[in-house]
Amino acid sequence: MNYVILAAGLGSRFSKEGIDTPKPLVPLMGQPMIGRLIRVLIARGGCEEIHIVANPRMEGFVEYLEELKAQGAPLVIKPYMSDNSYSSLRVGAEGIDGKFIAMTVDAIFPNSEFEQFKEVVERMPDDEVCMALTRFIDDESPLYARLAPSGTEVIDYRYGGEPYAEGAIVSAGIYGLTPEAMKVVAARGQEGYPESLSDFQRILAAETPLKVVVFEMTKALDVDCSHDRAAAEAFLRAANGEI
Repeated sequence: MNYVILAAGLGSRFSKEGIDTPKPLVPLMGQPMIGRLIRVLIARGGCEEIHIVANPRMEGFVEYLEELKAQGAPLVIKPYMSDNSYSSLRVGAEGIDGKFIAMTVDAIFPNSEFEQFKEVVERMPDDEVCMALTRFIDDESPLYARLAPSGTEVIDYRYGGEPYAEGAIVSAGIYGLTPEAMKVVAARGQEGYPESLSDFQRILAAETPLKVVVFEMTKALDVDCSHDRAAAEAFLRAANGEI
């Protein structure tokens, strides 16, 4: 399996707290956030290559990745800076032949469930994508998913506001994708569109013939500030036995 890690943004919320360390290098479980995620993917993900979209203006970030690569990590480093998470995904997906799993640099998840997710992505046909969802909601403006009556397919998304009447379930920030999915959305687009990963997911679910399959995780987190980091470490100790 190939992976894409999106780390082209600025990590501005940590900066506002006075933390000068670039977000991907902020410690999590005693190691840089990006380093921990890379090690999880190598150990748990049957990893071929990890394509990392890396903001080159983050001090020491690309150098850290180059060091991991020199040590044998199967990294493809793609220097790029953008506030548009969809454009970062496009950069990350370039050159990947076949299915891949994408996530942001601060994705936190149960390792055992991630292994199951990877297996689902490996088996999915070419006319499907698979999106991880969770009913655990700790984001002020989550991306709500609307499910088909079967509960196995996403048919729409809504960013923020109220959940759909069918129930509150949100994006877990982990995406099982294909080159075909990237092409289908790009063909519908125009300059500045889609504007974000949220928009990308909405288009896939509501405006293309591709089937968006649900994989439900018990819990998934992201890490945008110091409070999130403490919660993530507590979760990783409980869910994965990390120390």
